[in-house]
Amino acid sequence: MAESEKQTIEKEIERARDNIGTGIDQLDRQLRRSLDVQSFASEHAPQLVAGGAVVGFLVGFGFPKILSRVISLGVPVALLGYKVMKARKDGDGDNYSEI
Repeated sequence: MAESEKQTIEKEIERARDNIGTGIDQLDRQLRRSLDVQSFASEHAPQLVAGGAVVGFLVGFGFPKILSRVISLGVPVALLGYKVMKARKDGDGDNYSEI
């Protein structure tokens, strides 16, 4: 291999590494923004406190059998509903028009 070819290959490798680093930095910023637990907790602090109080009250007095069944069915349904609402809000609604 000629010296110029080696230098060209090394330059291309460096350029590829720079592009990958930029993509990784963008992904890192996006993940840090979307997975910021502290801001989520501070925005929803009253709901978290109320939920903790309700759970503490129920644990203190014992779970009735019907209530435990409602919670075991209701929590997954509520989480599913929340995920669907979030997906609809985040998406533009035309995801299937291109198929």
